[in-house]
Amino acid sequence: MKAVVIDRFGGPEVLRYSEVPKPVPNDEEVLVRNAYIGVGKPDFLVRSGKDTLLAGRFPNLVIGNECAGIIEAVGREAGEFRPGQKVVVNSGLGYGAYAEYIAVPKKFVTVLPEEYPLQSAPGFLNYLVAYALLNEAGRGTDGQSLYIRGAAGGIGTALIQTALLQGIDVIASASTDQKCEYIRTLGAQCVFNYNNEQQKDVILDHTGGRGVDLIYDQRAGVRFREQFDYLADFGMILLYNWLEGCPSLDQLDTVIEQANHASAIRFFSFHVYDHNPERLEKIRRICIERIVSGQLKPVLYDDLPLSEARRAHEQMDRGEVMGKLILHV
Repeated sequence: MKAVVIDRFGGPEVLRYSEVPKPVPNDEEVLVRNAYIGVGKPDFLVRSGKDTLLAGRFPNLVIGNECAGIIEAVGREAGEFRPGQKVVVNSGLGYGAYAEYIAVPKKFVTVLPEEYPLQSAPGFLNYLVAYALLNEAGRGTDGQSLYIRGAAGGIGTALIQTALLQGIDVIASASTDQKCEYIRTLGAQCVFNYNNEQQKDVILDHTGGRGVDLIYDQRAGVRFREQFDYLADFGMILLYNWLEGCPSLDQLDTVIEQANHASAIRFFSFHVYDHNPERLEKIRRICIERIVSGQLKPVLYDDLPLSEARRAHEQMDRGEVMGKLILHV
C-alpha cells in the first residue's frame, strides 16, 4: 500500500511517499481502508522530533494521528465492529494514519452514522478535545469567558464553536488580519491580531478589568508567565501543548505568587481517556450529535492527495491553516 513515512526527524522534506506492507489486524484490532486523513499539530510534533518516543520505529515510520474510512476487516476480539461500517480513527498510538490502510486497536475507533460527512470526520478529534477542554479540564472556574491565542486552526475552530454553543464569551487572537477575519466569521465576540495589539490591554478592556476565566495555551514558552496578568480570580491556564517549549519551574512558581487570586494551572492530554472508555464514549456521543444536527460545523481549509503530504506540512508550518487541513486517499 501507499503511505507517507519518515526515516528521521526534521522539516516537511523528511516526508516520503512510499510503498509499505499493508497491515494485518491482530485479534483486538480493526483494519480500516482510509478515505480521508487529518493533518495537525500532533503530526508536526512527531515529524519535527519534539515528540521523540517514536524514534525507535525508524525507518519507515508511517506518521499520522487521525483518519476516517470504511472497516475492511475485524480481529476476532473486536466483534462489536463489522466490515463496511463508516468510522473515524483517533489513533492514541500517534502513528499509522498517513496510509491507504491502518490497523488500530478497537478502542481508538468510532462508528459514525451514515449521515455524518466522511470528509469532515478527520476533524472529529478536534471537537472531542474542545469538549473535554471546556467541560472536563476547565472545571473549577466561573467558566464564563475564555481566551485562546492562535485560534484559527483546527482545535481553535472547534473550541470557539463549542464555547459559543454553550454560551461562553470568546476572546480569540491570531497572527494575521486574514486569520482574524476568519475567526470573526465563527462568531467570537472579541478578536485581535496579537502582533499589533497587546493581549493584556485588549482582554482587560473587553472584560471590564476583571480578566478572563480560562486561558487555553498551546504554546507556553517564554510568554507563559505574562498570562497571569489578565487571568480572573479563580481563573485557570490550561496547557494542551507547548509548541514554544514547556514552562520552566520558575514560571510554574508564578502560581504560588498568585495565591491572592486563587489561580490555577492544568496540563491536559487526551490520553487521559485511554483507560476510561465510558467517559470517552459519552464525549463521542455528544459531539456526533452536535455535528450531525448542524449545531457544530467543521470547517475545511484544504483537501490534498496523500501524495502531497509534504505540501500540507509546508502549509501547516507556515501557519496558513484556517480550520481543518486534510489529505485524501
